[in-house]
Amino acid sequence: MNKVFNRKPSPLLGVFMLAVMITLAACGGVTSTTNAVSQSSPAKAVAVTVPNTAGQVVKATEIVKQKTPVVGTGSTNTNTQAATTATATSADAAGAEGGLAGSGDEPTKVYTDQNGQFSFQYPGSWGKTTQPGETIRLTGRDEFISIAVTTTNLSALDFAKADAAGLTAVSPGYKGSALQAYKVAGTNGAMVAYTWQAGPSPVTGKTVPSSANRYYIPGPGGKLAIFTYSSPTNNYDPAGADDFANAFKWLK
Repeated sequence: MNKVFNRKPSPLLGVFMLAVMITLAACGGVTSTTNAVSQSSPAKAVAVTVPNTAGQVVKATEIVKQKTPVVGTGSTNTNTQAATTATATSADAAGAEGGLAGSGDEPTKVYTDQNGQFSFQYPGSWGKTTQPGETIRLTGRDEFISIAVTTTNLSALDFAKADAAGLTAVSPGYKGSALQAYKVAGTNGAMVAYTWQAGPSPVTGKTVPSSANRYYIPGPGGKLAIFTYSSPTNNYDPAGADDFANAFKWLK
């Protein structure tokens, strides 16, 4: 006689089936909820404003869906983001000429002398602080570009030698390197690099250890531009100073 063995269902099987049913129910709930949201709340175009990399305000009027990585998981989430569809509206945009090495990320503007003699570039947020004996000075936070135009029969190098005493007098704590002939703004000029104690700072009211390059740039008809760039020593960029000086142009 064959024996029939009656085996009771394993408790683990019941738990497994219950888990499957719960999972299926949960998935179905998410699907139906998602569908309900997408049907009742379709994406609409919304007007917003966001800053661009130059700090100018741009308008965004289009909503798009973009997949972005979820940090640390390697998966993706779908996020609704504003697409910038308009151009910059800042009034200063027309004056921006792109950044020079010495200006960091700040866009520059072109300054043209009121007599049409010369032009140069400077960071757009700077303001005029012209002092006696200067043609123009533009100043930022503890930094400045100063230009004085004179007429002389001396070469740039000889004039720079004669200018040394005056430079020392107006630069407290002056310590200069050797004066050198220097090609600048497309011509043969001269340059001296020095450190000094600028101040008082318009921000802190204290003196600011600063570094500077002073360029002597020959022009037409015996003109000579004395171009000085100075900024705090702790973030001074000599290459950036050269960039500003090389952007100087004689116009007549």
